[in-house]
Amino acid sequence: MINSKQLINMINLAKECNLCAMSFFRQLDNTQVIFKKDESPLTKADIEVNKIAINGLKKNFPNISIVSEELESSHNFLENDKPFWLVDPIDGTKEFINKNPNFTVNFALIKNNLPVFGLIAQPFTDTIWYSFGGKAWKIEKDYKIEKSEQIQCSKINYNKISTFSSSSHRSKELEDWITLVKPQKDINIGSSIKFCHLAEGKADLYPRTSPTMEWDIAAGHSILKAAGGNVYCDAGLEMRYGKVNFKNTNFLAFGKTPYLPPKFLLFLNKHDVDKYENDLVQAKNELVKQNLVAFPTETVYGLGAIGSSKKAIRSIYAAKRRPSNNPLIAHTFSKKEAEKYIEFTEIANVLANNFWPGPLTIVGQTKKNKISNILSQGKSTLAIRVPSHPLAMDLIKRVNVPILAPSANLSGGVSPTKAGHVKKDFGPHFKGKGWTLSKILDYETSYVGIESTVVDCRGEKPIILRHGYITKEMISEILETEVLDPNDDELISPGLLKSHYSPKADVFLDQKISMENAGWLTFGNTPKSLQKNKNLFNLSPSKNLFQACCLLYSGLRYLDSKGVKNIQVMPIPNIGIGVAINDRLQRASCKL
Repeated sequence: MINSKQLINMINLAKECNLCAMSFFRQLDNTQVIFKKDESPLTKADIEVNKIAINGLKKNFPNISIVSEELESSHNFLENDKPFWLVDPIDGTKEFINKNPNFTVNFALIKNNLPVFGLIAQPFTDTIWYSFGGKAWKIEKDYKIEKSEQIQCSKINYNKISTFSSSSHRSKELEDWITLVKPQKDINIGSSIKFCHLAEGKADLYPRTSPTMEWDIAAGHSILKAAGGNVYCDAGLEMRYGKVNFKNTNFLAFGKTPYLPPKFLLFLNKHDVDKYENDLVQAKNELVKQNLVAFPTETVYGLGAIGSSKKAIRSIYAAKRRPSNNPLIAHTFSKKEAEKYIEFTEIANVLANNFWPGPLTIVGQTKKNKISNILSQGKSTLAIRVPSHPLAMDLIKRVNVPILAPSANLSGGVSPTKAGHVKKDFGPHFKGKGWTLSKILDYETSYVGIESTVVDCRGEKPIILRHGYITKEMISEILETEVLDPNDDELISPGLLKSHYSPKADVFLDQKISMENAGWLTFGNTPKSLQKNKNLFNLSPSKNLFQACCLLYSGLRYLDSKGVKNIQVMPIPNIGIGVAINDRLQRASCKL
């Protein structure tokens, strides 16, 4: 976060950028436009405003790295576990060139891969929007902070939806999405100003199905979130920053709402609506029949059983060959539903309000009712979460009972992130003594790539039982307290067995010298000594931990498919989500 003095400095910096941009806007002609490698336009205004922005940030925040669209050397920034600035000196360059006033100057401060401060300035109108103190603000025709007015999103009325869309980036996917959602009004407008208008309640949704970069949206994301809305990627997760090449996935920006219809997110990508409906109807029917259904979540593919049936739950253990003392995670569709099954402490409430829907599992004291007893299998504790994946949310809501769903693989093996992984583990017959896998919902690769973070919330301080996408640092910052590690061997959560996530090959960590009959899991530049090795899988050539996390299980499965005896793993930084990656690799390397 930034303090009041730094905020004033940022507003003054934005004013300076605005004046520079307008001086070029008034005199611009097409001879001043050149094109970059990606064929996007670049003007002298972009270059000069960028200089002012970079110099101002360096002066006011000398210890924070800067990534700017027009500072190509910054695009190799690797320390995405540390705070950094994202800058777009002129967002909406096409609008700028065409003498359209809807171009903006954008600043966003990123911490723990989320925006904690955002400022958008519109030079033509001398307007500034910014987030500060957990609220969103607007200054018009003046740069005095005391004249700031708070802005808030409007609550979405799904019977009267209005949308923003990009005037210069139409696509078939966008047109299909608009046909599906049927907004009463679709307003075409360019640049990040769409986020500001959403934050002011001038529309409900902004879908994006064509390419964007992180500096295009981070400032708007921060302002919109402070105004009561948010920005979700197509996996139903809040948009993160510091991804590979700073490229975004498709996303949906939205105003105030307690619930987003799953289709609004899922159909940001190309899907057959009729097939989707048939798949969900069949999956629900099979679950009700007490059969198993494999389905995607944002973490990994899950092997689901209806949570109201002891028989169905037993079939999970039979299919996976899972130890009977290894508990299962219940998946439900809202915090309100989860409150039916576990006691929510203050810690649990804060974590659920901040990280649900998403890859966080809460362990709580089991409530005394029939369904809770079945879900917990008679234990005093129950692990439960609300997944963010739109298909998973839709399926659970239709079933209207929690679904117990461990990873859809044989127990102790490598978790699946694709439907093909599930088919390989349980095919070709998909049935056995006491179990039938009746349906596999094949909907793309899981976004995160590893299992959810698990937190025991029963005591005075949270205990992190399993590391994941929601990191220990993120939890500690939200709760403003120390996060403890487990100090006993009680199995109250999955993922605690010493040997887990293991391929057939033996796994060796922090490797530098090659063994015989070995494949390599690499990270970063591949050493010259390994470049001719055909049995190699690079988790992330650019040393991006998000990418490494997403590809971890695919990499282990790939090397296993090559028939190697050993898998050697290069060192991976034990920071941020790297802690979870190393946890999985450590357990994969343990042979009992």
